[in-house]
Amino acid sequence: MFHIAVCDDEKKYCEEMQQKIKQYAEKNDCEICVDCYYSGEALWLAYEKQYDILILDVEMTGIDGVHLAENIRKTDEEVVIIFSTSHRQYALDGYRVEASGYIVKPFSEETVGRELEKAFRRIRESSYDLAVSFNGEVTMIAMSQLLYVEVYRHKLIYHLADGRKLRGTGSLKEVKKQDVKDLLVQTHKSFLVNLMWITSYQSSPHLAFVKGREDGVPISKYRYDEFVETYMEYYRRKLTRLSETDRQKG
Repeated sequence: MFHIAVCDDEKKYCEEMQQKIKQYAEKNDCEICVDCYYSGEALWLAYEKQYDILILDVEMTGIDGVHLAENIRKTDEEVVIIFSTSHRQYALDGYRVEASGYIVKPFSEETVGRELEKAFRRIRESSYDLAVSFNGEVTMIAMSQLLYVEVYRHKLIYHLADGRKLRGTGSLKEVKKQDVKDLLVQTHKSFLVNLMWITSYQSSPHLAFVKGREDGVPISKYRYDEFVETYMEYYRRKLTRLSETDRQKG
């Protein structure tokens, strides 16, 4: 079951969106639970990472949709955010919070369905797990939460977005075999980095900068060109998705 929150300070739009989502669920034989909030403050106070998708009105009194999304992004980097708006010019605001898309009022069944399909696809792509083995026990971690894997004293150290470090056994090659979406790039014989979390890189010295590691992750000289090519291709795909979102609203 997917959980969706709709937030709009105009009750009629909340109810209209809720009805469109229910129609989509019935048509596609899927389970969707929808909660409505009539202010940004109400959703912010209730928010505990319990939703898969947020549909936020851009123009609300009090906390508007963009600022609400920015606040939520500080604690939840996985939830899919869709904006609803009466004005197309707000589209660029979505780049700051990596919005999945926009739905322009009045809502059409076709547009709502298209944005939901895109959101569900994004959730499926980011929700697969990695198996971490240690001392005969297996722990599953979400790929979206993995920053990088480091070889240290013949053990694997999994560095996670919430600050945790998990120890594991095996090899980087075995970890890479689980990477069905090609999100992991090997920068060094001792490092495997998640492309989702790379913020930048530099050529001298060769370093990739990742959240939680200010000194950067080393990139070996003979892997540098391949790393740059892989990172740029990932970034192009990301920009393409954002551009497609922008075109749909234009």
